[in-house]
Amino acid sequence: MTVICPPLFSEYMRTQHALRELAIVLAAEGQHVLRFDYRGTGDSSGDLEEVAISDWLEDIQLAIREGRDVSGCTMVQLLGVRAGALLACRSAGACAEIEKLVLWDPVQGGTEYIENLRHVQAEILERNRYLSRAERREAMLEYGGHHLSERMLKEFHSLDARAYSSVPKQKLHVVSTSQAAAFPVEGVSRDVAQFSCEWETPTEDQMLPQPVLERLTACLTLT
Repeated sequence: MTVICPPLFSEYMRTQHALRELAIVLAAEGQHVLRFDYRGTGDSSGDLEEVAISDWLEDIQLAIREGRDVSGCTMVQLLGVRAGALLACRSAGACAEIEKLVLWDPVQGGTEYIENLRHVQAEILERNRYLSRAERREAMLEYGGHHLSERMLKEFHSLDARAYSSVPKQKLHVVSTSQAAAFPVEGVSRDVAQFSCEWETPTEDQMLPQPVLERLTACLTLT
């Protein structure tokens, strides 16, 4: 069984169609696949400003349990995308039932991810020079177009490379869209898919990165 841990914010919107297509392909291969939204995001209940990282880690555990109960599978593999990769590894740790974790362009850590959101926010402001002074002042407090609570920010900063190193490296497989992108744990299996995702671009336009989906499918169906 595969549980898909999606990315966050605009990256969630950009990959929604691609992850749906991937789930369909995996299901056609005979797998049970579970897609879900973290609390306060997508179609899930809750307000983003009232949830925290700890809630999202619980959501992943709940998705794993639900998937196992419905499918009857004893072994589980996780797909984590961008910040979802960091959350998946932090949640999974050394859990014996997690057979494999496939990570698509995993972020380096929570601090780096927050800095990336600030870069995205700066570009949003640059593109929207018509904003009033009050609107600009309010927008400067956002992260990639979203208001994040102090608790959320604090917990993001506490997430670092230890989330990845807590997982046995033989269970990890990274699919990267950049040859230059480094993964903080040495000796982890890695594929490079030729596709420019442009994660730091402030857009919610859908993308369908076929080379990436092919590599992800291969990794998630390899026995």
